[in-house]
Amino acid sequence: MDREMETSLENLVRVGTVTWVDPAKRVARVKFQDMDFPSALLPVLVNRPHLWMPEINATVLCLYLPGFGMDGYILGEIWP
Repeated sequence: MDREMETSLENLVRVGTVTWVDPAKRVARVKFQDMDFPSALLPVLVNRPHLWMPEINATVLCLYLPGFGMDGYILGEIWP
């Protein structure tokens, strides 16, 4: 596998820290260790019957879809 493909795959699943949340819109921003700025708005997946939202400074697992624009989602919180 070439390096470009490896980098793309490494960026599909990421762990980061929540920096901002909007519970009404169910979105949040996440800071990743290798970036100096927070992510774009990421939708938080619904886990019914609970409408969970991460708190500021929570460590979360994010999934990015491959391709231009790379839409991403917050899958859930990683407990310490």
